Amino acid sequence: MSGTETAGAQSKSTPEAAEAPEVGESDNPAAPEAEWDLEVRPQHAIMTARIVAALLALIFIIAGVLLRNGSTGVNFRLADQLGLAVFGLLLGSAVLLLTRPRVRVGKRGVVVRNILGDMEFRWEDIRGISFADKKSWARLELVHDEYVPMMAIRTNDKLRAAAAMDRFRELGAKYTAENAG
Repeated sequence: MSGTETAGAQSKSTPEAAEAPEVGESDNPAAPEAEWDLEVRPQHAIMTARIVAALLALIFIIAGVLLRNGSTGVNFRLADQLGLAVFGLLLGSAVLLLTRPRVRVGKRGVVVRNILGDMEFRWEDIRGISFADKKSWARLELVHDEYVPMMAIRTNDKLRAAAAMDRFRELGAKYTAENAG
């Protein structure tokens, strides 16, 4: 596996990179996730999505409770109020879909889950990982000049994202060498 990178990202070892927090490695060997050496989820995006989802739900529920009779002659019934609250909960649930991205790396290959669905790639199909110029998330580079965005490794996670990229490259080198030999 080559460590291809564009000018938008740096993978140099710096003293700051050494202080980067550990990236979600499996703690429970009995769990089915034990087959994965690395699991990455976006830290800041999850926190932001949860806050936005809660605010949306709260605003629509409060609006549903407070809207009764307006000075314009509009009469909100109980069904309208409940509908507004349910709509807010649905919007909040839709925003929570942004908490789903995850990348798992192991001997079997790489599994990328963005907002919907998982995609699994074998090591022989993977060329590398990189950050494209001015993009918010990393991408998995595949053979035949194809790529898959990995929304779990985001630039706003800074050192955590850099640690995930470094660990991904280490595992990639290890498993492609095992598969070749």
